[in-house]
Amino acid sequence: MDENKMLMPDERVLSGIFTDMPNVTKAPLNVISNSFDVCTFRLQLDLELEPPSGFPTDLLIRLEKTKGNIEAVSRLQNLARRQAPKLTPALVKVGTTRNAEGAQLSYSITPFLSGTITLDDVWNDLREDNQEALMDGILDAIRRLQELRVQDDDILQALQQRINVDNNSKPLQKTLIGGPDTGYHFSIKPILEKFLLPKAARLSMCQITDTADGIEIRSVDDNVESVELNQVDLDTLSNHVVLCHNDLEPRNILVKRVDREGSDGIAWYELVAIIDWELAGLFPFAYEFGIKDAYLGSSNLLFSWYSLFKKKTSTLLPAGEAHEKLIKALRIISQSNEKAIPRNVGVRVRAAWIKRECLVVHTDVRRGWVRKEGVANIPAFTKEDRAKLENEVLKELGYI
Repeated sequence: MDENKMLMPDERVLSGIFTDMPNVTKAPLNVISNSFDVCTFRLQLDLELEPPSGFPTDLLIRLEKTKGNIEAVSRLQNLARRQAPKLTPALVKVGTTRNAEGAQLSYSITPFLSGTITLDDVWNDLREDNQEALMDGILDAIRRLQELRVQDDDILQALQQRINVDNNSKPLQKTLIGGPDTGYHFSIKPILEKFLLPKAARLSMCQITDTADGIEIRSVDDNVESVELNQVDLDTLSNHVVLCHNDLEPRNILVKRVDREGSDGIAWYELVAIIDWELAGLFPFAYEFGIKDAYLGSSNLLFSWYSLFKKKTSTLLPAGEAHEKLIKALRIISQSNEKAIPRNVGVRVRAAWIKRECLVVHTDVRRGWVRKEGVANIPAFTKEDRAKLENEVLKELGYI
């Protein structure tokens, strides 16, 4: 990547965020991660800079090119904080600013949680009982999110009084499905269409069509069985919409090492926070449960995390054929997406990782990916393994 083009906070960015602190540009700043579109950095405000009374002095700031989503995401995060206040970071401030080039940027500020690391940094090193304890904490958080009555008028009002739903500005109504990333809709069909890559749609790798009594999801591959969601199925899914994070992967979970009596000096970690709510929204839990299969091997490369997540959260997945059909539909679309971009580096890396992990898709859609029978223990996949695998794919494609 060209580092000169990657998003960075400059003096104008900081001055636009802290308009009442003229010397804020002197504050220590540390960029944690950045790309062309997003930058996350830590900013420490010395008391000599005179921050507002009660304002945290150690801050985590997310900066992104304006998409109009950051305020909508903040409303969902505030709803999540109602239900799981100990694990959902408080939003200190949300707004827009401009950089030295004049580009408008959105930002959100939360307190920096000192002493924390992301779970993916330590997951492979944890004892099994510590992994179980952490997953139980995530399970409890999901359960709390699902207890929020997301279709109540006061909750819909908290999201926004008026919102663009299915390309029409109108008051929020019942059975709202979606979020800032997918848009809000009155049925699951537009959500599935959003999940389908534009190239896969252009190549007709997968078709999502209306039927006399619902919708059908059909792959161009005749060996892949199509899925039909009838009106009863669609109504069932609408009636099971809950608040979902949709990206509960180790990189988005902060943990902290703690002293634990009787641990014999072995490291023990506790949950601190769930971060990055950009994909959150109002969905049937089968959607969040199902896209886990599509993200395995890309957003998450820890099979033991995935397997434990599926095992624990399966208790929260409602019984019934409609939910299983939605998972199957997501699987068809995911397969179609990969077939549409066969030379994509991420697709090739995922395929190589799945082969390395000896995984197959279980016939029970609720099980998702499982290890092949008779496979011995496979060593944990490390960051060094990932770098090696990516290099092998790049060589295979002729890029290096």
